[in-house]
Amino acid sequence: MSVKIRKIVSKSLPVAASIFLASSLAAQPQFINNGKAGFVISHIEYALAEDAKDSGACPNGMTETYAGPLEVFVDQPQLKEINADDENAVGQAYRLLRSDPKVKNLCMNPELGKPDPRFHIVSGPNVPVYGIDLDGHDTKAGDPVTNTSCAHEDFLGIDGNNGVDNQFYRLMGCNNSFQSSGLGNSFAIEMLTGSWGILITLSGVDDIRNDEDVRVGFYTNDDPIRLSPGREPLPYATYSAEQDERFRTQARGRIRDGVLTTEPADLRFHWFVNSMRTERPLHNAVAQLTLSEDGVLEGYLAGYTYLEDLYNFMFGFRNATDTTGKLASWNLRAGSSIGKALVQGHTCEGGYYSLYEVADADPDPETGECTSLSVQYRIRAIPAFVIGAESAHVVETAAR
Repeated sequence: MSVKIRKIVSKSLPVAASIFLASSLAAQPQFINNGKAGFVISHIEYALAEDAKDSGACPNGMTETYAGPLEVFVDQPQLKEINADDENAVGQAYRLLRSDPKVKNLCMNPELGKPDPRFHIVSGPNVPVYGIDLDGHDTKAGDPVTNTSCAHEDFLGIDGNNGVDNQFYRLMGCNNSFQSSGLGNSFAIEMLTGSWGILITLSGVDDIRNDEDVRVGFYTNDDPIRLSPGREPLPYATYSAEQDERFRTQARGRIRDGVLTTEPADLRFHWFVNSMRTERPLHNAVAQLTLSEDGVLEGYLAGYTYLEDLYNFMFGFRNATDTTGKLASWNLRAGSSIGKALVQGHTCEGGYYSLYEVADADPDPETGECTSLSVQYRIRAIPAFVIGAESAHVVETAAR
């Protein structure tokens, strides 16, 4: 090769490298920066099924509620005999129920009641549901109890897969409030008002289609969700991750054919209802989310919730706190639990005992009874800038 030719090749190498580098950067999705990405959950709801009237889920009928608020009294039988048409007497009794913790009621003390035949669980055969297989087994009702699960009947998935663990749907699928026109699955409205939110981060991403080792973070959002004038969550808004370690979780994950799957981890997020603060915990939680080219995550966040925790945020609000972190007033907790039962159409003791009936995980080593229930959420997350995911120092630096 002549000297002239060698000089031409030598001069062209930086140009070729620049072209290659530029094409590589251009090929990276906009939402990935140095292998990292952030997201904010823009939609979340329970993974349920088609309405019971269409799926045949509830051959024994739909769940019913109390005849009136006086029915929830436990130790005041004379109050149950009040004429329901006497509005003044009913009002006085109800105020007593809400104001005096010594007056027992079934929503704050469901264990003082008994199983209620008005509370119906899903019993129809072959009901397809939304969700994923959490334990790797297509469990049948007659299967023996193991050290991790109790006998239960897994569901067929909407996508045709077997083994879907979704006992929350079995519990609430016969409640009119959890049908498509009901209010039970609209808890994300509070999220869009800015009361709470959930952030997700990815790191170590080399390829959004296939990557066997990525790090996935789940954090409670420390900022109100940013909305458009049309009340739609905005992509690429900036959020701070809450620094309370109880609301910060990291898990290992992998991406195969564009589907992100995480290993089990424990996480929890906030929920605010009627000026009260509660928590939604999930242990052994996994995410199975499709990752699109434009940075949208869509799929399932699922795991298990201990029965007493689930009763408290679904029915009783017994450990709900106010904005200062102190236990909310008895009036607010008792009134909210009874009011929810009447509005959403269930009985508190019916829900409580049904929880234990359909529990499918974490058997008590002494009694063999399961202590937690599989719960699945359908979520959608859009790109966001997340700060404070590494440490509190990052948030402090950003603030300065």
